[in-house]
Amino acid sequence: MRLSDNIGNTPLLRLGLHDELNVWAKAEFMNPGGSVKDRMVSFILNDAEANNKLKPGDTIVEATSGNTGISLAMMCAERGYTLYIVMPSNMSEERKKIFSYYGARLIEVDPGDFDAAIATRDDMCKKMGFFNFNQFHNPLNILAHYNNTGVEIWKQWKKITPPDVLILGTGTGGTLMGCGKRLKEVWPNMKIVAVEPAESPVMSGGDSGLHGIQGIGDGSKFLVNLDSVDQIVTISTEEAKAKARMLANDGLFVGISAGANVLAAQEWLLRNGKQDAITILCDRGERYFSCL
Repeated sequence: MRLSDNIGNTPLLRLGLHDELNVWAKAEFMNPGGSVKDRMVSFILNDAEANNKLKPGDTIVEATSGNTGISLAMMCAERGYTLYIVMPSNMSEERKKIFSYYGARLIEVDPGDFDAAIATRDDMCKKMGFFNFNQFHNPLNILAHYNNTGVEIWKQWKKITPPDVLILGTGTGGTLMGCGKRLKEVWPNMKIVAVEPAESPVMSGGDSGLHGIQGIGDGSKFLVNLDSVDQIVTISTEEAKAKARMLANDGLFVGISAGANVLAAQEWLLRNGKQDAITILCDRGERYFSCL
């Protein structure tokens, strides 16, 4: 059995504000590659292999802010693929070192410039015939979370009353869209709330900007359907970092985007007088030392 055959079935943890207010957080940092992106990466690779789009020795190229790249690097090493990662240069040094350790090759573009990263990836794949992983526009990204993550959350829910909200940050948007679609089929009155950086409030109608919540932002450019989103909230980089440090003090060493998710969920519950929010603890904190 391969390591990537053990992705999923992560616990749903209760992070209580007090007895009546609960943030239920899916502990995705417990996946083998350390993040929620393991699910999408394995799903897309398995589909490509099943449909003879990939064979051992092939080359894959992807643009990423980090976690998808780490998951891909792990699985490409496991399965015998060559991997090129294209990433803005302002992502954490820990991510870059992990890529290298797995044997992936890193190409850096200007800070925050995901458009350039995507364009570089597309150009390489077109000219060289490499496999374009294409997480930002791949419907299988959504399907991975519809078929798997959302189903797990539903099966793990133990309360008689349904959750009030699914609230989490969007990078590609695949997790929010996939989980949201599945959970709305079970709990049609549950709200769907997207979280974005205060410094780059694109979905809220503002301008794109540099921020430090790696892995989220610009979701509406990719897979997020804003017609399926009930509300958009913003969290600043410093607020997200502070919440991540607080979670570490409680024994959960998670990343900055997880801090943003938990803080947004807590604030939403308090602001709306509701009881139960579901969110995602996206990844491990060790890949953020240089940023914290």
